[in-house]
Amino acid sequence: MSTAPAGATSTVAPPFTNYYDTHQGIRLLGNPLTNLVTVNGYPAQYFEKGRIENHQTDLTSPDWKFMYGRLTAELIERNAQGSVNNTSMTYADLKVAMQPQNRQNPPQNYTGGVVAQGEGVFVPFDSYLRAAPGYLVPRYFWNYINRQDLFPGGWLHDVGLPMTQAYPVRTTKNGVERTIVTQAFERSVLTYDLLNPLEWQIERGNIGSDMVKILNLSEISTGSIEIPAANALVTVPVHILARVGEPGEQVTARLTWQDGTRLNFPITVLRGEDGKGLVIGNMGWGAHPQPPTPPTQPASLEIYNHNNVLLAQQPVVVLNQNEPSAQSINLYWVVQRDAVTVTPLATTILRTEAVATAALNELLWGPLTTTNFGYYTALPTPQEVLAYPGRQSDWGPRVTLNSLEIVNGVATADFSKEMKAYGGGSTRVYLITRQITLTLQQFPGIKQVQISIEGDLNALQP
Repeated sequence: MSTAPAGATSTVAPPFTNYYDTHQGIRLLGNPLTNLVTVNGYPAQYFEKGRIENHQTDLTSPDWKFMYGRLTAELIERNAQGSVNNTSMTYADLKVAMQPQNRQNPPQNYTGGVVAQGEGVFVPFDSYLRAAPGYLVPRYFWNYINRQDLFPGGWLHDVGLPMTQAYPVRTTKNGVERTIVTQAFERSVLTYDLLNPLEWQIERGNIGSDMVKILNLSEISTGSIEIPAANALVTVPVHILARVGEPGEQVTARLTWQDGTRLNFPITVLRGEDGKGLVIGNMGWGAHPQPPTPPTQPASLEIYNHNNVLLAQQPVVVLNQNEPSAQSINLYWVVQRDAVTVTPLATTILRTEAVATAALNELLWGPLTTTNFGYYTALPTPQEVLAYPGRQSDWGPRVTLNSLEIVNGVATADFSKEMKAYGGGSTRVYLITRQITLTLQQFPGIKQVQISIEGDLNALQP
């Protein structure tokens, strides 16, 4: 993965790394300012000089896989008083400059397209380049936006129509004020500075920085993996909670070790508390016996939709089960054989002194859905919690453990209110009780188990 230069806070997201590396990314986009986000349903990332979006799902040309966001138009509407690229011009000034009365008439006998005129090229303000009033693009800007090495999708796709004439503006560089020329396009603001080195006399303005300054936190944190945390030490199976995708769609969680080992796991996106996509569950090998986990090493957890578009990514470190810092425990699951029974299945967790608490937390994540023996859980699943008719507005998407207290051999496990989604029934209460009790009683010193919900020891009733 490409890394940002010193001072940047993010790295180039995987969908865009090759494009960034092969199209002078530092010149065209600058440093990355956010991680992968979702904008209008497309994976995207903000950089100093713009926003790049992955449009491969509606691909009509190989050169149109990626598109620059229409940040100029967005900033005119959202940041009227903001300075354009740290110049004397504001986005309100751009809004005035782009009004129809400020466009120039096309040349005489003009029938459409672009045409050389004086020291520039006339471009009509029309997406099909039909005959209409428009703007004169200076020759130095025109030559720049027609460079195939920088804009493989063509100037109209990658830069967009000019929205204003070219204007002189004042800016300050290295503490010295000077005049430069700027012109706004749909997807960029270009600047021309004769005092810059020759290769940098024309630049894309830092309108990505202008946009990130005014974004709400929620706007740049969509498409996030909440569990596991970034760079967390994890074991397989890996627990996942991510705010991505569309409810009902099938996505693939992919864990890729540094040595190239890869684990793919299908998950159906749920409708979260906010009505948006929620991916929640475990990913593991599924087969029994499980294949050996690679040696402890960094890995990348990624979630892809059915079109193989990356929705979210998180770096983790995967612990090998034979490490001293790992330990094996039993979790008790329900299985249907000749009769419904509760049976143990070994799993690996991070070694901890609070092993009983860790075991209950593991139990609450449920078993893998792809095991060979049909294990399932009687404890409420996220699907049941989210669909439970009696859920309240402050409920989360899954049952969690509030506390575990062990006094004189009696363990009292207190669970969150989402446990109420079990819905009643003597058989289910029995199975829930057996799963929790047997999981805890494998540990020395626990002889008896009590179960409460938000402190109420009588809440779990048939």
